[in-house]
Amino acid sequence: MQGKNVLLMITPYSQPRMEGVARFAKEHGWNLMTADRLAGTENPEQFDGVIMSLRNNARQVATARRIIAAGVPAVDLTIECPEVEMPRAISDNAKIGGIAAQHFLDRGFEHFAFFSSSWSNVHRLRYEGFKAALPEDATLERWTLKDVAANVAAARKPVAALAYNDSDAARLVAACRAQDVSIPRDVAIMGIGNDPFLCETQSTPISSVDQNLAQNAYDGARLLDGLMRGGRRRRDALAVTPPGQVFARESSNTLANSDPLVRAALLCIHANISHPFGAQEIAGKLGIPRRTLDRLFANVLHRSVGSEILRQRLIRAKRLLADPDVPIKNIAAACGFCNAAYLTNIFRDETGMTPREWRTREGRASARPKQENRR
Repeated sequence: MQGKNVLLMITPYSQPRMEGVARFAKEHGWNLMTADRLAGTENPEQFDGVIMSLRNNARQVATARRIIAAGVPAVDLTIECPEVEMPRAISDNAKIGGIAAQHFLDRGFEHFAFFSSSWSNVHRLRYEGFKAALPEDATLERWTLKDVAANVAAARKPVAALAYNDSDAARLVAACRAQDVSIPRDVAIMGIGNDPFLCETQSTPISSVDQNLAQNAYDGARLLDGLMRGGRRRRDALAVTPPGQVFARESSNTLANSDPLVRAALLCIHANISHPFGAQEIAGKLGIPRRTLDRLFANVLHRSVGSEILRQRLIRAKRLLADPDVPIKNIAAACGFCNAAYLTNIFRDETGMTPREWRTREGRASARPKQENRR
């Protein structure tokens, strides 16, 4: 049986996306070709199908419309141009924004920013997902490339900034360095995409949300395969790929508070979370009376030192539970609980679920079926 001839128009080049399509192609005997766009005289019907990352670009939009008009099955891996009706396999951009927001909230931030060097429908979806996950009383600014220096200088600090992608996160790192603003003490930064080249080669390595691009492209190839096999060619067919986890690096490795003593206490708790300790030990490390520490936490954080210690222990426990291969007893030890039974009791009291139930629920959420044939 002759393999399908599939054209890839993935620009800019994305190695994870290419790898995702290539994996599906090997499994199904496809012949892959690549191009930035079709020449004006090129007949789209020479291809059995097309996978593209449609950008808000007049030439790309014109090419997409030619392919659609020719009746060639095509799938878009973005949703930058929703006005072009075609089947899509896209990242869950709103959830990406929400994951980033939760990472910053877990670290105590109250002031936030979203930075992007341009604006499209995908930028909007990520921004709105980020905003929706923040509490109503949080401050959120939108920073632009034109005004980024002024934005960084004027921001209420400490501030947590989500960049549209890793390229924009690198631009923000450069802007902070130019303003002599400390990362992550004054501005904590996170990108999207988890590109090792961009994230790990900066003066301050960048934290990033893994967009799960290889799986996204694999999902797109699967959607295209169904269309090429004669499936219903609904232009609103949609597959949504859930994101991966946050890869935390130095750019967000902090705990936020404008009071220097509270901040020092938070960092001390974070650094010692795998050991049993209490407010007295924290006060001793900071060289202040216990009653002073208690008063600071009550006035600034509106919770006790003990509540903050437990909050941080549970944050770490939830993060470790995301890995199904880590035993519960190891998680208990890593989070400063004396044994697995004690962790289970505390976890149930605080969340209404045991650690195993939490792990199962989160696993189901990450592996939820792709949603198709909906707007």
